[in-house]
Amino acid sequence: MHTGTLLRRRTALLKCEESFAVSDRYGYELPPNPDETGYVEFKDQPQWRYAYEDVKEVLATREHIPTGQEKKSKRIKQQSTRKR
Repeated sequence: MHTGTLLRRRTALLKCEESFAVSDRYGYELPPNPDETGYVEFKDQPQWRYAYEDVKEVLATREHIPTGQEKKSKRIKQQSTRKR
């Protein structure tokens, strides 16, 4: 899977609610079953933990690409050492 896709998957997983009990759906609906729906909606579900660990495992094998801010910081450091 493409690294960008993995990062988007990680972001989506992190946006999941903590649990059904603290969800605004609690008391109005039955708790969803991810095996039936195919969706992971809450962080307290085992499927969420498995999905998140899988994403982390794969991302750990990928090369780190510096963000724009990291590149800028590095440039500033290099420029300040050259002036000395």
